[in-house]
Amino acid sequence: MKKKFLYIVWLCLYILCAGLGMISERNLLGHIILTLLSLIFFIPGILLLYKGIRENDKKTLRTVRIVSLISLVLTLSLIVLNITLVFAGEAVGQTLNDLLILVSAPMFCCYLRGLSPFLWACLFISSFPRVWKK
Repeated sequence: MKKKFLYIVWLCLYILCAGLGMISERNLLGHIILTLLSLIFFIPGILLLYKGIRENDKKTLRTVRIVSLISLVLTLSLIVLNITLVFAGEAVGQTLNDLLILVSAPMFCCYLRGLSPFLWACLFISSFPRVWKK
């Protein structure tokens, strides 16, 4: 597969996760489907990472590294900001929550909220092939 196609698929999955992550009332089937969708979200990133390592393409590795780092940093920042501003009012809390949904779309799509940051961290660490290669 071409890298451009993988980036487009990754963007489409992000939009799908962001839209469906706003569903608040879910049944068991909804939780299962949305959790699978949030796991599928990471497949294009893994494929890009694999192609970057196999082809020794530093630009692709750097792109995956930057995307995953930005997602991790913004997610952590918004969670800390949301906790810090807990007494700021309902409108502030809702705005911060909406921003968090946009920043970390697969996290809100998944039933297990810690799985998405873990997978982002795995993508980030894996984008440094010299660290784990001997």
